Amino acid sequence: MTFEKLNETFTTDFNLDKIVAAQQSWHSGARFSRLERPRSSHGLFLLTDPAVYEFTDGTTMQVVPGDLLLLPKGARYVTQFSAPPEKQTHPLMINFRLTDMDGNEIYLGDRVLRLCHDNGEKRAMFMSAVQLYINTAPAKLKSQVFALFGDLFPIADADECCIGYIGRHYTDDLSIPALAQRCAVSETVYRKRFKQLTGQSPVRYINKLKIDKACEMLQSGDIPPRQISDFLNFYSLPYFYKVFKEHMGVTPNQYRDQLGE
Repeated sequence: MTFEKLNETFTTDFNLDKIVAAQQSWHSGARFSRLERPRSSHGLFLLTDPAVYEFTDGTTMQVVPGDLLLLPKGARYVTQFSAPPEKQTHPLMINFRLTDMDGNEIYLGDRVLRLCHDNGEKRAMFMSAVQLYINTAPAKLKSQVFALFGDLFPIADADECCIGYIGRHYTDDLSIPALAQRCAVSETVYRKRFKQLTGQSPVRYINKLKIDKACEMLQSGDIPPRQISDFLNFYSLPYFYKVFKEHMGVTPNQYRDQLGE
């Protein structure tokens, strides 16, 4: 299964359960074989030292610290770990079962797949999952693993421009260069494709989501505009007023006054 096929899998609803999160310990040079006993669950594996994966067809895959792997249920392989002499390596593992909404298990192929190289963000998510597993917090653990999946497969909802991602993160400090990088295209291509898909520029699309949420918050009647501006990550209150009036034709205070008429 390719990364693209995995993205297709996660554009539909799915369930995660039987989650186990742990930090392992292996001596340098240790070998672990799954040839006779293939994996019984899916796993995400974050390397902290180099390793080599050997497969049944004779091929190998070199992995380095920070590589994040998918280890599918049924996969057969041999892993040989490396670490500094006299020390151990401590990779992070999250095992899980994946099912569709009818309870049928979802098959992810039988080949180990390198998903990405982590810059530290995903390690923090793994460590949080490990701690939640230790503390027996299943609901929070599942939420953390779902968040990790959302981070690993950002181009969801069958779009090329992270539109689904923007819809979930529009209150964050989003930048167009970062969104373009997330979609693996240049900023110019990203802007052009986004306009083709939505009829709007990325900035206007994001601001529209923010203003819709601002209107919802103003309707509550007791949230000051400054708090709304801060919550929606506008860089200043005057800019929030400017964008609000561009979209709604009135200021936030005038909008709230109209609600009481």
